[in-house]
Amino acid sequence: MARLGGGAGACLAGLLPLLGCASLGLGIARGLPDGGRECPGALVPTREITGEFLWRQQVRVQGDGLDWRLSLVVQKRGETLVLVGLDAFGAKEFVLTQTGVAVTVERPRGRLPLPPINLLRDLHRARFLAAAARPEEGVALLRSDGGGVTIAHAHCGYRVTLAGFEATPLWPANP
Repeated sequence: MARLGGGAGACLAGLLPLLGCASLGLGIARGLPDGGRECPGALVPTREITGEFLWRQQVRVQGDGLDWRLSLVVQKRGETLVLVGLDAFGAKEFVLTQTGVAVTVERPRGRLPLPPINLLRDLHRARFLAAAARPEEGVALLRSDGGGVTIAHAHCGYRVTLAGFEATPLWPANP
């Protein structure tokens, strides 16, 4: 077997431990923050959201250098609200779970263009917060006649459109 001599051998020897940790590096990359920034907003506690349901919502997020389209599947059972973000091919981009006001997020494919909690807050603005709620500074909400909602975030630099709303009521677990 040929042996590398001099500086090349030392350099390769120094790189091998790093190359051996490639899978660890990918795991670390998945933990990196999403693009954009987390924007403030109220969450309705899940016990105050009435009914059990399954919704499907088309979502488009636009901003400076951002044009993210996805389907959002929303299910509420008991005191748990789950949002699943799907790309155009139906692949899972994230799973967000809200219980009470506590939120957890799973990102099976890594970093996302925008923190999913922003989409959760926008869903709350569009569907759960009362229409008479005090407007938030820097947030404009526009409802269309077809049931769509556009929310513009002046301070956070993006606009989200929720369209194509489909609702399916869920039957009680124990009728």
